[in-house]
Amino acid sequence: MARELHISSLVVHARPEAADAIRPAMAGLSGIEIHGEANGKFVLTLETESEQTIVDHLNTISLLDGVLAATLVFHHVEELTEAE
Repeated sequence: MARELHISSLVVHARPEAADAIRPAMAGLSGIEIHGEANGKFVLTLETESEQTIVDHLNTISLLDGVLAATLVFHHVEELTEAE
């Protein structure tokens, strides 16, 4: 089975007063980078090796106290060669 790189973007809406607690919890998940934040809204990118990891991270984020919604906006898959 070929290795894959999954690149996706997420938008997370949270209660503004919960943002300070949510930010480190999301940043601690593997492959996540926070690109923007304002008033409890976050824009993230995620790089994983499987779709299942995307789903797992979305579920984890959705269940954080103060998160109202976590939405997948974009998903792209690259097949990796042995050199990559």
